Amino acid sequence: MRKKYVILGGGSVVTEFYLPALRMMGRLADTTVVDPDASAISLRHPAFRDVQFRSQAYRSFLKEPKENEQSCAIVALPNQFHVDAVHLALEGDSHVLCEKPLALKTLDCSQLRAHAGRKHRLLKVGMSRRYLPSLMLARDIVAANEFGEVRSIEVHDSTPFLWRPRSFAFFALEAGGVLADMGVHYLDYLDTLVGELKPVVYADDAKGGTESSLRYNLIADDVSIDLRLSRIHQSGAYIKINCARGELQVNKANENEVIVTPVGSSCPRRISAEKPFDDPAWPSDFRGSFCQMLVDFERAIDGNATRIADVADAERTAALIEWAYEQRSHDTPSAVMRSVKSLNRPRVLVTGATGFIGGHLVERLSLQDVSIGVTARTPQKCANIARFPVEIVPGDLLDMKSVRAAIAGAKVVYHLAYGNDGRTPERITIDGTKNVLEASIEAGVECVVILSTMYVFGFPRGQGRVDETFPYRPYGGEYGRSKAAMERWCLTRAQSSLPTHVVILNPTCVFGPGGGAYTTLPIDLARKGQFCWINDGKGLCNYTYVENLVDAMVLAAQAPEAHGNRFIINDGSVSWREFLGPSIDRIVHDVPSYTPDELARLPRHGGPFRFSDLMLAMLTAPEIRAVAKRSAGVRKLFALSSRLGTQIGQALPLTEGGAQNDEPTKQVPPEWLASLYNCERVEFSVDKANDVLKWHPRVDLASAQAMTLQWLEENGRLPALSTYARD
Repeated sequence: MRKKYVILGGGSVVTEFYLPALRMMGRLADTTVVDPDASAISLRHPAFRDVQFRSQAYRSFLKEPKENEQSCAIVALPNQFHVDAVHLALEGDSHVLCEKPLALKTLDCSQLRAHAGRKHRLLKVGMSRRYLPSLMLARDIVAANEFGEVRSIEVHDSTPFLWRPRSFAFFALEAGGVLADMGVHYLDYLDTLVGELKPVVYADDAKGGTESSLRYNLIADDVSIDLRLSRIHQSGAYIKINCARGELQVNKANENEVIVTPVGSSCPRRISAEKPFDDPAWPSDFRGSFCQMLVDFERAIDGNATRIADVADAERTAALIEWAYEQRSHDTPSAVMRSVKSLNRPRVLVTGATGFIGGHLVERLSLQDVSIGVTARTPQKCANIARFPVEIVPGDLLDMKSVRAAIAGAKVVYHLAYGNDGRTPERITIDGTKNVLEASIEAGVECVVILSTMYVFGFPRGQGRVDETFPYRPYGGEYGRSKAAMERWCLTRAQSSLPTHVVILNPTCVFGPGGGAYTTLPIDLARKGQFCWINDGKGLCNYTYVENLVDAMVLAAQAPEAHGNRFIINDGSVSWREFLGPSIDRIVHDVPSYTPDELARLPRHGGPFRFSDLMLAMLTAPEIRAVAKRSAGVRKLFALSSRLGTQIGQALPLTEGGAQNDEPTKQVPPEWLASLYNCERVEFSVDKANDVLKWHPRVDLASAQAMTLQWLEENGRLPALSTYARD
């Protein structure tokens, strides 16, 4: 008898994997999706028109009386609702397949197992990566002892967070972080590979929120395991299984292949799984894994033995997660619940918190006795800030009602957000800022600190150091023009905004850990042989270390005398060669130099610069977007990117070992380098910031560069200094 499915939840795992799998199996007509937003989901996904969508909360649906119709319930809700939903589904006499993790506590798992036993119903766990062809193949090779006993295992999964959760509940404290999300897959798989795991050492980066990066050392008998995961770093994703007679490697990017290297061999072999699933028509990747998992679920219901995960498996992984989370330091503000607004602490709101500078500001604020609110349009960019005790407020800066709700109760607003995608990004930069400032004045906010850019001044030659008295001469196309227009309006509005203070900061080239245009981009270009010096790198770089900029923002919010003013924030000026050389020299020693005219005349046949790299850079760094759009060969592509948004940004290619390839391939540098790392010799003055804000750069250039280089090494962007020295 064909099984009928009820899927509780309508998030990405449902629309991207479960429903496509059921369609390939010809089972959509037997499926009901229950979600409060089910009607909108059905409109967004017309390919699933045969599915019955119920716009309803899962609890009310499960408590409805059923007319003797037994179904299979798939629980695909945020982690914190799994225990409750599974309990209710079992109570309704359904067999249950729960998405991982079943629970984060062993007690919850054991209680659910007992409840399933009392109801005589099957409870299985959706550990779908068990069914990845590459992982099944690696497990079979290990089980066959083809390369001898396993001695050690290295699991490394550090890739940008590309998953698109539909709800901000994904980052709730109760849901756990990357360990509960991705780590549970690896812990489960390793358990099937080498047996019961025992924890040794655990550390993560949670600072009052959910972790985004971690390192977990475990053992299984004599096998040592090093597990490293990150949602915010970019140094590759692979599993290395070191055996007595060779090594197996599984790269996350290739879901149907294992690379094997026998001891003493310098020629790795690639082995593919020819028919990993019951139906050869199913794709040999993660999508096919869901098909096979569902088939095994149905077979288990019929009493057959399968490899699908059960509650005992879930209990073992939950115990490992419980132990890990108990190791966190009690010195961090982990007891602070983001969902609870403290009446005793002033509230601070940060817009644009998901960006490079915003993340550093949120980290600084987390050390102060304040309640932090941050606005975000989508959950997918929140992995970094979710590490801190923040309240994430869904918001659209062009929706005044949304802006008012976000600002309500705030004492200080730091406005960092700007338009960086869509057809009219200038609307967010200009109109969004207007909405933030007007709502702040209405709400009686004490101070609004607005982040602008030095680009509003341009690079006027022969007039001495640029200071705040210089007229607007926007540089960088749309970005500079929209920032200048925004500033003009804000300074005018500040004349009648009291008691709300308004302060504008104009930082120069901001760099540091997590940075893009002036931190990671030059390295990525150099790695591919696409970086060059402009006029031997003799142009002046006016630079600001990100932590020094955060100092200025905090001081600006505390200085009433700063009201109605703008302040240039600049640590100093050095040549581009002095500024970028310490990192570029680690990648390549023979960097060419061109004048802007020479660079423009270089032949550019066959797509010398990877468009996906450019789009990723433009979507994360406004300076690059601005200057790249002036390049004739990029304008059409940029128009396309505005329609597609962030979907076309991809991680940089990685070698099989997981590290980025250090051998640059000679290509032609992009023409817009002449604008981004230009040959201008203009200096920017910080006298006003010194006098009024009492701001001085706390971190000197040498220290800032050292900390940035260390971050680049740790995240796989640069080879370690010891390796570089040997070379």
